Amino acid sequence: MVRRRIVRAVYATVIAVSAAAFSGWFVDQGEASGELGGSVGEKVYLSAPAAAYSGDVNTMNAAGFTAAGSSVKPTAIGDTAANPSDEHSGSKVSTVTVSVKTVGRAAVEPAQHPAGERQAEPANKTVYLTFDDGPSKLTGEVLDILKKNSIHATFFVLGEQVKAHPELLKRIVAEGHTVGNHTYDHVYKELYGGFGEFAKQVVKTEEALQEAAGIRTKLVRAPGGTFGNFDQSYFDAMKGAGYTLFDWTVDSGDSVRRGVPASEIVRNIHQSKLSHETIVLLHDSQSHAESVKALPDIIQYYKNKGYAFAALTEQVKPVIFRLADKLKWSRAKATASDRELVGRGIAQEQGAKPFVFSGEWAVGQQEEEQERELIVQAGERSVVFPSGSFSQIGEDWQVSLRNLAEGIGGSVSWDNGQRAVRVAFANGERYEVRIGGSGGSELRGGTAYAPLLATLKQFGITTEALAS
Repeated sequence: MVRRRIVRAVYATVIAVSAAAFSGWFVDQGEASGELGGSVGEKVYLSAPAAAYSGDVNTMNAAGFTAAGSSVKPTAIGDTAANPSDEHSGSKVSTVTVSVKTVGRAAVEPAQHPAGERQAEPANKTVYLTFDDGPSKLTGEVLDILKKNSIHATFFVLGEQVKAHPELLKRIVAEGHTVGNHTYDHVYKELYGGFGEFAKQVVKTEEALQEAAGIRTKLVRAPGGTFGNFDQSYFDAMKGAGYTLFDWTVDSGDSVRRGVPASEIVRNIHQSKLSHETIVLLHDSQSHAESVKALPDIIQYYKNKGYAFAALTEQVKPVIFRLADKLKWSRAKATASDRELVGRGIAQEQGAKPFVFSGEWAVGQQEEEQERELIVQAGERSVVFPSGSFSQIGEDWQVSLRNLAEGIGGSVSWDNGQRAVRVAFANGERYEVRIGGSGGSELRGGTAYAPLLATLKQFGITTEALAS
C-alpha cells in the first residue's frame, strides 16, 4: 500500500512538472510573438533613433527603428529585476528638468512648380483627408484632432459658411491646411441647372475666402461629385479658368443619410480599397458630429497601414469621376460668357486687393520656421528629442516612449495582449502605459508615443519648472 502511494506521488509530480514546462513554453512563445505587434501583421517599434526622423512624424523611416523583440526581453509586472534586461536600464531618477531649445531657423522656400505641372507620385503611401460643407462649429474639433496628430488636410468650404464663420477659415489657413472651393450654397438644382449659376457661386465663394483670410483657391470639388452632374462643357470651362477638380477615391459614407453612426463610418473606411494615393471624403458641417467622433479611429487605421498624411495641392494628381453616359439634369451647354465669368474667380485684376492661393506662397515670400529641440535633463543624462520628432499637445509634448524611458534609466517591453508598453527600473518599480486609451498614448508609424509630462508623473518623477 505504501509503495503504491509513493508511486502515485512520483507519477503526479512528473505530470505536474511536465505540464508546467509545457505551459511555460507557450508563455515564452506568446511573449516572443507579442514583442513585435498588436495584431497580425502589425509591427510595433518602441524606439526611433534621431537619424530616422525626416522632420515629419507621419513619414518616419521605419527601416531604421529597433523592434522591441530584438533587444528587450518582456518582464512581467510582478517580477523582480535585480538585473535589468536592457543595457539602457539603470537607476531611476527622481527629478528632471524639461526645456525647449531653439537650435536654428530654417528658411522654407516656396515649391517651384509651373502652373498645371504635376509632381511625381509620392514615395510613401499617402492619404488625403478632405472635409466638405464647412466650416461649422464642429470644424474646431476637427482641427484639434488634426493638430494632435500633426496632420494637414483639405477643407472644401461653402461660401455661405465662410461668411458665417470667418474666424474658423482663418484658423484653417493659419494651421497649414489647404482650402478648396465647394460653391456658395450647395443647392444642386441651381448649380446644375446651368453653368452660369455654378460659375457665379464659385466666384462668390472666392470673394468670401479673400475677405475672410486673404486667400483664393484653384481647387474645386463639385457638390455631389462630378459624376452625373458635370458635362464636358463644365469640365472644359473649369479647366480653362485654371481650376483643378477633385472628386475622391474613398467615400466614408458619412452623408448617405442623417446621423450615420461613427461605427458605420469607420467600418466603411476599413472596407474601402487601399491605393498608393487615397483621397477620403468626410464632412465637417454642423450635422456631422459622428464624423468627428470617427476621425481618430480613421486616422489610426491609416497610420497602422503605413500611410503618410498630406493636404491636396495643384501638384497632386487629380481624381475625377468618368463622364456619365446620361446626366441627371437637362440644360444647355456652358456659354462663352459663362466661361469668362468663372475665370474671374482666380484672376488678379489690376488695382484690386492682392491675394495668395491656398497652399502656395506669395511670389518671393519666405517663411522662417524655428527648429527646436525638446530636452529632458535627468541628472547627468540628457534625453534630446530633435526637431520634428515630437509634437506639442496643449501644455504637454508627445514623444517616443522608449527613448524617454531608456533615457531616464528604464527598460521597455511590449505586452501584446494588453497593447501596452511596460517600463521597468532597476529598483524594482514597474509601470504600464496603455496604448490608445484616454491617456493620450498612441502608435504612430509603428512607434509608441506618449505625453511627456503625464508619463513622468505616472512614473513618480518630479518635473522642475519648465525652461524655454
